[in-house]
Amino acid sequence: MRRYGSFAASSALGAALVAAAFGAGGGDQLNRATWVEIGLVLASGAVIATAIVRARPGRIGGWPPLAAFVVLAGVTAVSIVWSISPDNSWIETSRTISYLAVFAAALAAAHMARQGWAVLLRGILIAGFAVCAYAAVSRVFPGSLASTEIYARLGAPYGYWNALGATAALAVPPAMWLGSRRSGHAAANALAYPLLALDIVALFLSFSRGALLAAAVGVMLWVWIVPLRLRSLTVFAVSVAGAAPIIGWALSKDAFTKNQVPIDVRRSVASEFGVFLIAMALLLLAAGLAIGFRAARRAPSVRTRLRVGVATAVVACLVPIGLFVALGASDRGLGGSVRKSVEALTSPTAHTPGGPSRLTTASSSRARYWREAGRVFADHTVTGTGAGTFGLARLRYRKNELVSQHAHGYVVQTMSDLGVLGLVAISLLAVAWLAAAARAIGVGPRRHRRRFDAERAGLVALALAALVFGLHSAIDWTWFVPGPTVMAVAAAGYVAGRAVLGARPRALADLRPELGRAPRYVFAAAVTIAALACAWAVWQPQRSDAEASHALDLLDQRKLGPAASAADRARRIDPLSPGPLLAAAAVADASGNRKAALDDLVRAVRRFPGEPRVWLRLADYQLYTLNLPADALRTVRGALYLDPKSQAAQEVFFVARVRVNPAALPATPVKPGTPRRSGGATPGPVPGKPSGPSTTTPSVPRRVG
Repeated sequence: MRRYGSFAASSALGAALVAAAFGAGGGDQLNRATWVEIGLVLASGAVIATAIVRARPGRIGGWPPLAAFVVLAGVTAVSIVWSISPDNSWIETSRTISYLAVFAAALAAAHMARQGWAVLLRGILIAGFAVCAYAAVSRVFPGSLASTEIYARLGAPYGYWNALGATAALAVPPAMWLGSRRSGHAAANALAYPLLALDIVALFLSFSRGALLAAAVGVMLWVWIVPLRLRSLTVFAVSVAGAAPIIGWALSKDAFTKNQVPIDVRRSVASEFGVFLIAMALLLLAAGLAIGFRAARRAPSVRTRLRVGVATAVVACLVPIGLFVALGASDRGLGGSVRKSVEALTSPTAHTPGGPSRLTTASSSRARYWREAGRVFADHTVTGTGAGTFGLARLRYRKNELVSQHAHGYVVQTMSDLGVLGLVAISLLAVAWLAAAARAIGVGPRRHRRRFDAERAGLVALALAALVFGLHSAIDWTWFVPGPTVMAVAAAGYVAGRAVLGARPRALADLRPELGRAPRYVFAAAVTIAALACAWAVWQPQRSDAEASHALDLLDQRKLGPAASAADRARRIDPLSPGPLLAAAAVADASGNRKAALDDLVRAVRRFPGEPRVWLRLADYQLYTLNLPADALRTVRGALYLDPKSQAAQEVFFVARVRVNPAALPATPVKPGTPRRSGGATPGPVPGKPSGPSTTTPSVPRRVG
C-alpha cells in the first residue's frame, strides 16, 4: 500500500504541475496567471498548515533560504510605494508570493514526508513529459494544436520557446536519476530512456541555446557528484543516440527550420514526425529494458567500468582541445574568433538567425535589453523603478520601436526593477540556498558528507533541476513563466528543507513537545488565514481588470449608468491601476460630461506620472475632443519624454503643433506611410485598451521613479 500510495501522490503532484503549466501558459495573460497563482497559494497554505500539525519532531532545516525568500518578496511588495507603475508591481508581488508559498510548502513537505523526494522527482518527470510531449505532438497535429503558430521553433504550451527549453532542461537530471538508480523495478527505470530522449528532442527543436547549455551543466554535475557514472553515461548515450536521428531529420525540413511557412508544409511532414516519435519511444524503451535486466543479472566488471571511465575522460578532454584547434585554424585565429564571438554576444545591433543556425552563433538580442536595464539602473540605483516595470522604464532609453516587457535575464531585470535592494535580496537567497543544498546533498565540508544512498542521489537530482533552471533564468525571463518556475521552486524548497542531513549541532526546539497540540492548531489556523488573505490580494488586480473591461462592454451597449458603476467598482478594487480611471473617462465622455472625463484623465496623470499611456490619452482627448491644441502640445511632451519612440505620441505632437502654428507644417515632414488624423476627427477616449497617459497642461516632467 505504501508503494501504491507513493505512486498516487506522484501522479497527483504531476497533474498539479501540469495544470499550472498549461493553465498559466506563458504567464503573460493576467486572467490565466492569476487563477494559477491563487491555486498555488491555497494549496501551499494547506500543505504548510498540515505540516505544522502533523510533522514529526526533528531539526528545522532550510530557514535561511526561506527567510531570504521572504525578504525578496517583501522588497518586491514595498516597491509598490515608489513604483512608476504600481499596478504592475502589485501583479509582480502576487507572482513572487505564489512562488514563495510553493517554496515554503516544499520545505514543509521535506519535514512532514522525509521520503517525499521520490514523489517530487516522479511528479517533475510526469510534468516535464506532459509539456515536452504536447510540444512535439503539436507538430504532429498542426491543424488543431498549432494552427496559429508561425515560428519554426517548438514553444507550446507556453507560446515561448525558451520556456519549453527550460522545462526540458530541468527534467534532464530527474531522468538521469530514474535511469541510473539501483533501486526501483527495471521496467520503471527503463522509462528514463524515452523520457530523456524526448527532453533532448524538445531542447534542440526549441533552439534554446541557454537551455542546452544549462542542461549540459546539469549532466556534467550529475556525473561528477553521483557515483553511478557508468549507469548515467549509458542512459545519456543511448538516449542521445535515439534522439539524434529525429533531430537530424527535423533540421532538414522547412517545417522545423523556417518561420511563417504555410500550414500545408507542416502537415506534409506531420505524419512522419509522429511515426518517428513513436518508433523512438518504443526502441528506447526496449533498449532500456534490455540494459536494465542485463545489469540486474550481471553487473559490469571492474575492468569494464575502468575502461568506460577512461574513455569518458578522454572524450571530455578531446572536445575542448578540438574546439581550440578548430578556432586556431580559422581565418581569424583563436583570439580573433573569441573576440568576434564576444562582440556578437554583447552587440545590441547583432542579428540572430531564426533557424537551426542560431545554435552555432553567439549573437543575441539580450545585449540590447541588458544595456537598457543598465541605463535604468544607473538612474535609479538604490530602489529601481518598481517590480515588474522594466517594460515601461526601458521606453525612455530604447533605440527602436521593439516591444519587450522583460530584460531577458532575471538578474538584470531585478537590477532595473529593484535596484541595489533587489540585488542584495536575490544574492542572499542564492547564497543561502546553495549553502543549504550543499549540506543536503553532502557536498562541502567533511562534517556534512555522508553515505551515498538512494535519498542522497534523489536530492542531487532535485538540486540540479533547480540549479539548471536558475542558470537558464539568469539569462532569460523564464522566471515569469509559472510552468517551469513552479517545478524548479518546488525542487529547491524540498532540497532546502533537507539541509539538516548530516548536521551535528544541537537541534532546534521542536514545536510538538514544547507547545502541545492546541498551539500547533493555532499556528496552522494562522497560516490558513494568511494564505486566504494572500489569495484575496492576488485576485484583486484581475478582478479590477475584469470590472474595467465589463464597463467598456456596457459602454459599447450604451448602458451608461451600469458602465459608470462598473468603472467605479474597478477603481475601488484596485486604486493602483490607471485602467479604471481611463474607463471612467470613456464613460463620462460618452455621457456628454466632458469636464468629468477631463478630470478623470488629469487625475490619472497625476496619480500615475510614470505611465506613458495616460499622458498620451489626455493629450489625445485635449486635441481631438476638446480642440485644445496648445494644451495637448504641452501634455504630449510628457508622453514623448517617457517614450520618445512612440509613433502615436509623435503623431499627436505633430498635429497639435500644426494647429497651434500652421507655419510649422513645411518644417516638420512626415515619413511616407505615416497615418495622419483628419483635422475634424473627434474620437475622444477610445473604448477598449487605452493608448496613452498624463496631466492637464504640464511642462516637460522631471525624471520619474
